[in-house]
Amino acid sequence: ARPQADPIEEDATLRGRDIVFLVDVSRSMLARDVVPSRLERARLWISDLTATLRSDRVALVAFAGVPVVKCPLTLDYPFFRLALEELTTASSPRGGTLIGDAIRKALSDVFEPGPARYRDIILITDGEDQGSFPVEAAKRAGELGVRIIALGIGGELEGSPVPAGEGA
Repeated sequence: ARPQADPIEEDATLRGRDIVFLVDVSRSMLARDVVPSRLERARLWISDLTATLRSDRVALVAFAGVPVVKCPLTLDYPFFRLALEELTTASSPRGGTLIGDAIRKALSDVFEPGPARYRDIILITDGEDQGSFPVEAAKRAGELGVRIIALGIGGELEGSPVPAGEGA
């Protein structure tokens, strides 16, 4: 006899937040002033947080010089974790740190229009913006009802060596 089930359909209402993780994947995130590295520590933080979620949709945007949506809003946490595990400095095709562009990408390509859900952006970066007007992007997010939580990672007063790539 095979396992059998008698499924019963039930309507369920999920209430939760839409959370977009914006993760800086510039080469400076490979610095080891935070063990094992800034990028790995960010991935661990995100993994720990998402392990506690139940009905919140999550998305992942990697950014450096160009923001790239690695995972759209989803309740599929295993898929999100897979996208998170694959996050590297090669996840964005160009170097730099353009925080404003990453915020605008989340607003335009990840969040659904309308005030239907609570929406958050969790920004994890180690650097200063390089001319992408992040304050204006944050103001626009506020106008749309999106809360931004910014987490800085790395030494506050002094930098740290960035490991050179192969052959460098």
